[in-house]
Amino acid sequence: MLFNSYAFLLVFLPAALIIYALADPHPRLRMPVVILLSLIFYAYWDVRFLPLLVASILVNWLAAKWYVATKQGAIVTAAIVLNLVSLGVFKYTNFFAETFTSLSGIAFGPFGIALPLGISFFTFHHIMYLVDLRKGKAPEYPLDRYALYICFFPQAIAGPLARWSEVMHQFGRKVYEPGWQRQFALGITFIVLGLIQKTLLGDPIGRIIDPIYAQAKLGAVPDGQSWLALGFIFQILFDFSGYSDIAIGLGLLFGVQLPYNFNAPFRSTNVQDLWQRWHMTLMAFLRDYLFHPLANARIGRGHRLLQFFAAMIITMTLCGLWHGASWTFVLWGFAQGVAVVTVSLWRRYGWRMPSLAGWAIMMVFSLLLGVVFRAGSLEAAWHVYQGLAILPDFGAVGRALPILVAAACAVLLPASQDIAAWLNERPRKVVAAALGLVIVAILVELGDREAYEFVYFQF
Repeated sequence: MLFNSYAFLLVFLPAALIIYALADPHPRLRMPVVILLSLIFYAYWDVRFLPLLVASILVNWLAAKWYVATKQGAIVTAAIVLNLVSLGVFKYTNFFAETFTSLSGIAFGPFGIALPLGISFFTFHHIMYLVDLRKGKAPEYPLDRYALYICFFPQAIAGPLARWSEVMHQFGRKVYEPGWQRQFALGITFIVLGLIQKTLLGDPIGRIIDPIYAQAKLGAVPDGQSWLALGFIFQILFDFSGYSDIAIGLGLLFGVQLPYNFNAPFRSTNVQDLWQRWHMTLMAFLRDYLFHPLANARIGRGHRLLQFFAAMIITMTLCGLWHGASWTFVLWGFAQGVAVVTVSLWRRYGWRMPSLAGWAIMMVFSLLLGVVFRAGSLEAAWHVYQGLAILPDFGAVGRALPILVAAACAVLLPASQDIAAWLNERPRKVVAAALGLVIVAILVELGDREAYEFVYFQF
């Protein structure tokens, strides 16, 4: 069920909170109850995928237990390979089949393989723990704690990617103890801020640009509308930042502080800074478990700087491929990698660039490259780019108003975690009344329109 649906907000979440409140006084029940709630939440999407999630938990936990008993690194290696193969089969089989067909002319596929929800995220959680276990950084955990690390429902579908060291010790803690109201209020604040971003900022943009991109797949975009298509980067920002904040808020309601995932990325002054503020948990994963091993590997006697840059481009290209099984995502990731390397070279050898100029270049780059990310094909992206040669229809500014409002919020407002902290320092009654009114407005909005699925669910 969607976080932005009546089924979740008015049925599942209240029921889950009541059930957990009953279990909270009993230490042995806390984790099993949340595990059960998480499995119910996951099964609601498609019960067929529940065995895969449960099997992945059991196989990886047994592999970790076996490694601890034998200290044979091959066990961890085999488990990681199995995780990656599973991800590859479900997510990339048709991509490789399509590529083979286009190169060879021999029909191969497509295959009727459905993508299990959240497989990328729980696969990465497994990998983080197993790698750190082999390095001696992570301890062995009992099955219930490890299972909750993988399936904890606020983050199971689309993150944030939490390291074992950030959350394992929090599971099973007593929630309803002196001062719990403050944490509960902060959690509600995050949920409301997330719903605002998703429902009032991201979704209205989607309703504007979805028909434009649909037309781009068929042919030329109507005059002046390509400029509206550039608004996608603000849609995906508030869609995913909104999801992340809801997940953080839900975690707080169950006594778990999840890591922050966004830090006002469009206030960055270059692309490198942007990627230190956007989907921060994914970038931390790629940095520590992919980029650093590539950059620090001893490969001949080549120039270390070239190896560093090659590692960055490979990392960002694979980041693009992780986002979707399509060559458009590969191109998007490669371009991001080249941009980050360019910024690094500029900082090393270029003259100092004014912050405003750096911000403008970053924004133009993000706006234009966002088209490749969203279009679905290079042909569709080209149709959008061709439309940019025609000046926008300034008489239809009203239609672009949701995009302009979202852009202003993205550029001018601080990170949502800073807003949440500021709100919770204000008088509680005033904030509670304001948030209550916003919740009512959001529920009315949700009832008036079909709920939009979160963009990152497809990744």
